[in-house]
Amino acid sequence: MKIKVITDSTAEISPELAAKYDITVASLEVIMNGEPRKAVDVSNEEFYAHLNDCLKSKKPLPTTSQVTPYGFEQVLAPYANKEDTFVAVITIAKEMSSTHRSAQMAIENLGMKNVHLFDTYIVTYGLGHLVLEIAKLAQKPDITVEQFIEQAEDLNSRIWMYMSIGDLRCLRAGGRLSASSMALGALMHVKPVAYIYKKVEVCAKVMGQGKANKLMVERVAAERDESLPICFGNAQAEYIVEKYKSQYAKELKLTGDEVNLSMGPVVATHSGPDCAGIAFFKKK
Repeated sequence: MKIKVITDSTAEISPELAAKYDITVASLEVIMNGEPRKAVDVSNEEFYAHLNDCLKSKKPLPTTSQVTPYGFEQVLAPYANKEDTFVAVITIAKEMSSTHRSAQMAIENLGMKNVHLFDTYIVTYGLGHLVLEIAKLAQKPDITVEQFIEQAEDLNSRIWMYMSIGDLRCLRAGGRLSASSMALGALMHVKPVAYIYKKVEVCAKVMGQGKANKLMVERVAAERDESLPICFGNAQAEYIVEKYKSQYAKELKLTGDEVNLSMGPVVATHSGPDCAGIAFFKKK
């Protein structure tokens, strides 16, 4: 039985990784200058140039929209009830987007029985890390559907991520931060450190990027299952990822095989640039 993995574009899966692990990506939309475009068709270079221009010139920021039920039907239809294929659908948390509901509606509309829709609580490189590990499971020879679901749901229950947020203006524009908090944060060089559990939750506010890095590394080192890899993610902040690698290789027990995912148009619209962090699987 072949197991087919499908996710959405908030997982930040590159075309190269999608091809390597046979992952199909359903695209959300990003609206730039009033024009809706599939997020997978907008390069990070183009998007960040546009976002930074908006932030600099105070033009309207981009917005986003979910995958529609019809969009998911188009992705799922080739696999609907195929006798030799089982489908794993792994989307952004339903509390963060209607994309999960769209996938559910598409499955119902197609009358699909050969499918498992994961109820995740995560997004961006945390979701991508989960999708990649589940895709590796799907490629195991002789794994049964029952074994696959059990092991994949175990991973789903343990995925975790931390991120530091460098530019607070997009959070403010999206209503996730008060004007006074943004002003104080900018003045004091405060770096919020957040995790995602169905929504963005700030777990600490520290002075400067160095302290934010140290806090995240300490938490990851204490909480992670070392039998599984970690993943670095960033929104136009590769320099922060390089700091993790150069300063904390011992604490994170890096092997050189870590995954690096770049945050694309949809999530970075809300997080802003200069954001970075680490995804991992918690200990059982």
